[in-house]
Amino acid sequence: MTKRSRVHQSTPENERAILEAALTLAVTAGYEGTTMAEVARLSGLPTGSVYWHFNNKEQLFAELIEYCFGKWKEDHTGPTNRDLLRRSIAGSAGGSTDPENKAEAFWILALLFALEKRLADNAARKKYLDVRRQMFELMVQRVEPQIPGSVLAADPDFGRKMVVLGRALTDGFYIAASAGDDIDFMEFADLSASAVEALIARRAAMAEGEVEK
Repeated sequence: MTKRSRVHQSTPENERAILEAALTLAVTAGYEGTTMAEVARLSGLPTGSVYWHFNNKEQLFAELIEYCFGKWKEDHTGPTNRDLLRRSIAGSAGGSTDPENKAEAFWILALLFALEKRLADNAARKKYLDVRRQMFELMVQRVEPQIPGSVLAADPDFGRKMVVLGRALTDGFYIAASAGDDIDFMEFADLSASAVEALIARRAAMAEGEVEK
């Protein structure tokens, strides 16, 4: 195995500078338009240093997805399911066109990895699909405790179904934002949350025999 040169020092600061440069380029130039040389230029580090930290662009983007996932885990919290849905639709999808909100804008690009079947063996695509599964499980853990026990007793998968619904809504609003649709994302986040809350309330009433199926 070839040993890495001691000329390039591995430091958290250098790695973060490279990832932030890659993130800036990714949301403006996309995957195809981002080059290691341009990442080096924007980060202020030698090209050799970028390659020292990341063997190629696939590995760089795979690490960038993990980097943005860390930010996502910090941001996607809230005391209620309504707060979570607001954060996903208004904060993430609605904020994804804001040039200053690079971490959110990046998820539009990451979402495209799931659609690009020609990239089936791409390390970044595989990383995104893995992170997407982790996101799903984390949201299930956050959503289920707020669903009445009677509902989960009647349908143990109901929490997962709500996360599937919430994800479908969020993905749709990401597309709407990317397409430039002129909509009030906070308004639609609240409408979506109200619809989900009404569905949960109806299921609770059904489970308790207060309404017919």
